[in-house]
Parts: sequence; C-alpha cells; structure tokens
Amino acid sequence: MARVFLLNPPSPEPVQTPLLSFCHLAAALRAAGHEVALLDASAPRAPHDHDAIAARVAAFAPDLVGLHLKTLHVQPAYALAAELAGAFTLVAGGPHATIVPDEPLAHGFTWVVRGEGEDALVELAEVVDGRRAPATIAGLSWRDRGLVRHNPDRPFLTELDRLAPPLSALDLFDPAWYPPRSDGGGPAPAGLLSSRGCPAACTFCSNDVTGRRFRYRSAASVAAEVELLRERHGVSAFSFFDDSFAVGRRRVHELCDALARLPGPVHWTCTAHPAHLDRDVLAAMQRGGCGGVDIGMESADPGVLLRIGKGVTVERVLDVLGWCQDLGLHTVVNLMFGWPDETDDELDATTAFLERAAPLAGGFNARGVVVPYPGTQLYREHHARFGFTGWWLREPPLVYTPFPTRWDEAEIVRAYGHDPALDRNFFQHPPHRVERIRAALARKASVTMAITRRRLAAASAPVGVPAAGAR
Repeated sequence: MARVFLLNPPSPEPVQTPLLSFCHLAAALRAAGHEVALLDASAPRAPHDHDAIAARVAAFAPDLVGLHLKTLHVQPAYALAAELAGAFTLVAGGPHATIVPDEPLAHGFTWVVRGEGEDALVELAEVVDGRRAPATIAGLSWRDRGLVRHNPDRPFLTELDRLAPPLSALDLFDPAWYPPRSDGGGPAPAGLLSSRGCPAACTFCSNDVTGRRFRYRSAASVAAEVELLRERHGVSAFSFFDDSFAVGRRRVHELCDALARLPGPVHWTCTAHPAHLDRDVLAAMQRGGCGGVDIGMESADPGVLLRIGKGVTVERVLDVLGWCQDLGLHTVVNLMFGWPDETDDELDATTAFLERAAPLAGGFNARGVVVPYPGTQLYREHHARFGFTGWWLREPPLVYTPFPTRWDEAEIVRAYGHDPALDRNFFQHPPHRVERIRAALARKASVTMAITRRRLAAASAPVGVPAAGAR
C-alpha cells in the first residue's frame, strides 16, 4: 500500500478550520487501505516555513505528495513545489490544476488529477505501489517519456452516498494549527456537502471540478453525518458548502425534513441561487435549522444580468429577501462591480440597489470586484482583448487582507471596502469609472455596517420596545 501526504500550501488568507476537501480525499485513501498524513499549512498556527514543511513531509517518508492548487495562491504553491520536487513525487489537484493541467507539470509536478479527486487519487496510489498503469486512470495528466499526456476526463461521481465518510479523517488535523474553539472542542470542518455541481451557466464561474451536472446525497446520509458532527465533535452550527444548495424542490424538502427530525437542534447556512428559492422552500429550510442564506445576485442591472448568464431578475431577488425576512432568515446578497464593458448607468443601478435592499437584507458581501478566473467564459472572451492572459503567473499575486476575527468597525469597513482587484483593473475601465467602483465598494461596506448596527440594537432592546429605526 502507498503512503500519501496531502499538503495545503501556505496562504496569505489563513483558513480557520480543517479543509473539507482534504477530509474527503484522506477518507477515500484510508478506506482503500493506504496510509495518509497531511499538513494544512494555510492554517494560522501551522508551519509556514518551507524548511519546516519539507521536514514534516520527509518524516512521513511518502510515496506521493499531493498539493491543493488555487488560482489566487498558485505562485507561492509553485515556489514550495520547486523545493519539494527534487525529493518527492508530487501530484497537483484542486480547481487550478483541473483548469490548466499543463501548468503544474511545468512546475515540478509529476501528476495532475483533474476534477473530483477521491477515486482518481486512490487509483494513482495504486500506480505508485505497482498495481495499476497510469494510462488507465481517467482524469489524470502526466508526463509519458517526456511528453505531456492527458487521459480522458473522469465522469462525475453520481453515487455520492458511497463515498467514505469525510469526518473519519478529522484525526489527521492537528488542533494546534487552528484557533481554539470556544467550547474547548477539537477541530471540525466549518461545513458539509449535501450535493455537488451547479446547473447554472454564469460566465464568471468555471466550476470545472464538480461540473454543471447536479448530484446529491440521500437525506438520510446527510442527516447521519450532521448527527455525527454534533455527537462526536460537539458541533451543531455549520454551513453547507454546496455549489447551489436549493436545487431540486423535493430534495430540499426531504433533506430539511430529515434535519428537523434530529433529536437536537442544528443551525446552518448555505449559498443558493435566488431562482431556486420561494417562500415554501425557504420555510422548509427554516424548519430544518437554516438560519441564513448567501444569495448570488452579482448585479442589479437587467442588461448585465443577461450578459453574465445569471438567470434572475431584480424583482425576484427582492421577493426572496422579503420572504427570508418574514421567516427570520439572515441574508447576505453578493454583488460585484467592474464587469467588462459595464457602463456608468449599469454600475449605478447596482449601487442604487444597496439602498433598495437595505431594509430587507442582512448585509452584503465583502470586496466584490470581478476577477476573470481561468476556465470561465469571462476569461476566454476577454483575456486577449484586455491583455491579461495568464495573469496569475505574469503579475504579482492578488493579496486580499484577511478578514478581522473580532468586532472592530473600522477594520470591517476596510476589509469590506478594499479590493486589490480594482487596482489591477483587468478590464481597463477608465479612471473615472474606477473611482465610481471604489465609491460603490465603500458604499456597500457602509450600508452593511448600518444594517449590522441596526440588528445589534434590535437584539439588545428590551422585549416589547422596538429599537430605533426598527420596522
């Protein structure tokens, strides 16, 4: 059997909880009989120095070292890979590796796993221990006698219930890497997956890893995992990390009914496309423990919504916000600025929406300047025209300031209102529009702060006495 070391490279944006993707990969490898160790070097208190990381990897003596690659942080990941490649056999996975598989092979990696990695990584471990040929592994990119070879794509997993339980791999994460939990418990992932894939076709999203084909777990298996998370790890509040949670009315009702029947309460949030949300679906989610919904809207201009393939109207989003408010569900509305060829009027329509939605929404997303990620329609159609081909390697990395970990109004306004992608100006907006975008970011931050202050005031008001400004 093979020895596999999973490594999440250091990142300027630290993660606060164990990576759910590593839980899935490690559980799959273990279930197949392989030995696994891992290091989440992006955690705040984990080793970040390259020598310390290399020493930890070497101590395990792995046959294979897997690195998770994300576009924003791929330059430091490649720098780490360059130091490891001479001593270890490296495999790349994750969204960036899936989209540009040739690139890791030119940066010291021997193998690249494209798409969902559970089965492919297990099969690659069998290559390492001599039981399989690399040409038989779907979704594998590799060098064959000096030439890059891309095996056919791997079909998406359809029977998600058969996957090894991800929580079974939590013992591999050192509690010392993460901030201590308030209840003194050990590390647990911040979320779970009830489905994979998103049927939407938004131009700014590539979604190559999990694809556009929507697949989901049975309600019983998700409920069992939620109960295990609470009983064994003391966690009753979490997020669903689904690409689009509310797809399939019957599925959502079955899942939420199963969660409502659990012996104790759970509290969760999710991300959902507003086209999939109505009052009935939201009520079922609320009964099942949902306390908040992250709503993808992106723009409040009808023309931009059509161009980016969002498939929703401003009126629908306002309806969803109203239904959520009636049900007591906290909402965060995601808005983005700086679309290619976005006019002043289109930008102003989104800025004006902030005031229109403020009485209904629980807040808006941080940052929000459009970034043309590789693999997206947005990138394919505009990279040559605006000259940002391969920007993730040609230019310095986009460094986003970490979010504050405590309540500090000035820090939160700064974190929400500043976006380094605006200074990059991918789509060559004229100077006056860049300043309008900067003002829109600041306005989004200030409106979110005003909503938060109002909510805090309402929460502290005596029973029966409305807080100032409350409806």
